[in-house]
Amino acid sequence: MPKSVVKAPTKYDLFHGHIGAMDVMALALKKAARMIEDGQLEQRVAKRYAGWSREVGQQILQGQMSLAQTARYAEQHNLNPQHQSGHQELLENLVNAYLFE
Repeated sequence: MPKSVVKAPTKYDLFHGHIGAMDVMALALKKAARMIEDGQLEQRVAKRYAGWSREVGQQILQGQMSLAQTARYAEQHNLNPQHQSGHQELLENLVNAYLFE
């Protein structure tokens, strides 16, 4: 099988490559702005992680509670957490909707 030869890019190749990259960047910024302005994704993510903004969640995040202390807290407050869907697929579809609209 013949060995493929890689040609060095010309200044024109570099120019067109940069133009294409800037177009992609501009489109990405427009999509990101739309996502931020719309607020849907931010609201859903905030709801998904709401527990971490509470006092005990902040203490855990800041390393102020050990695993044993967290377990003791759960027992003392009679917590019985139930598994809930994080709706990952829904969030991914929402992002895709922004990207492909």
